[in-house]
Amino acid sequence: MATRPAALAAAAGVAVGVVVGAALSALWRRRKRAAEQVNESTIRLMTRVAIESGAVNLSQGFPNEPPPREMACAAAGALLCGASADSAAAAAATLEATGPRAEETDALNQYSFPYGAPELRRAVAKYYAQRFPGAFAYDADENITIVAGATEGFAACIRALAEPGDVIAFFEPCHELYPSQLALFGMLPRAVTLTAHETDWSFDAAELEAALRGARLFLFNDPHNPTGHRFSSAERRLIVKLCRKHGVLIVTDEIYEWILYGSDIDVHEPLAVLDPENVVIVSSISKTARATGWRIGWVVASAPRTQRIRAVHDQLVACVATPLQIGVARLLEMDKARFADLRGEYQTKRDVLGAALSKAGFDLGPEPKGAYYWFVGYKGVPQLQSLDPLAAAMIMTREYGVACVPG
Repeated sequence: MATRPAALAAAAGVAVGVVVGAALSALWRRRKRAAEQVNESTIRLMTRVAIESGAVNLSQGFPNEPPPREMACAAAGALLCGASADSAAAAAATLEATGPRAEETDALNQYSFPYGAPELRRAVAKYYAQRFPGAFAYDADENITIVAGATEGFAACIRALAEPGDVIAFFEPCHELYPSQLALFGMLPRAVTLTAHETDWSFDAAELEAALRGARLFLFNDPHNPTGHRFSSAERRLIVKLCRKHGVLIVTDEIYEWILYGSDIDVHEPLAVLDPENVVIVSSISKTARATGWRIGWVVASAPRTQRIRAVHDQLVACVATPLQIGVARLLEMDKARFADLRGEYQTKRDVLGAALSKAGFDLGPEPKGAYYWFVGYKGVPQLQSLDPLAAAMIMTREYGVACVPG
């Protein structure tokens, strides 16, 4: 009789093991099916095949006729004279009266390919080939996806390259986008601390490695928002090495690549130069072209990852504004000195703002070396020192007329 409870316990253990094993297997199959079920829209696939084949396209609902001329002129007025709604309307009226008449057929006000107009994808490929010759070879058809700004680019990458429950690592302080999108997709944030010193910021290599263990992605922003830190060559190589060691894919946020200060690192170099197969680039023209309302960006990745990113992007936004893609293609064809001029412009603004903040009693901390933010302390300002960050930001905005982001 003494052996009966033990036998029952053993049988129960086997049963529990079978149930747990079956549950884990089912969970794995469900996760795998979830990733496989997100595909390019069949409707838009048939449109692409129709164009390639010269077929009459009855698969997708879009017209051949142009949009109302008044609407197009109003948009053009806003593009050319965007200081106010009134100035845009005045320009639109002039265009309506004197501008070119609409053609009988139209293509550039309709859907582009979901992953972007060919003109812009080719321009992005050429942009990287010219900036970093020999570092990597990106193909417009295989590696580049045009997205609705870096925000959507990150959302598409995160959902395409990770699953709910996965751990995603990043440095903090950070843009609020990172933890918010991870929460939206049911993923687990794991932050690595950037520590301020007198003249710069740093991170602890052991803390970074611990955060990467078991992580799926590492989100990396350089120049860094909001600290203005520019990662040194040694830091960048260490990040790439540790991510490779722990099988973690890097997704980089490159939108401040032209807003750089100082002469120690004159040219921004994406991490993809060091490890093109394990890095996905996300960038946009919002900051470099002073066009945050256009919402045009791109994702550059290996061909297999690009297929998954395009599938998610297709289901999120279908495509981004076709006429604006043509404008961005023209921008990327221009002399890159136009972008380099941003340095002096923003450095002047940085210095003016920094002097004013210091005079008011704010602790400036390390001087930003890139991007366009000051990450300051307010405990030296008598009117704010007893408040929490949100309350201090509200007082700053409502009573002193200067809006800021609480940290």
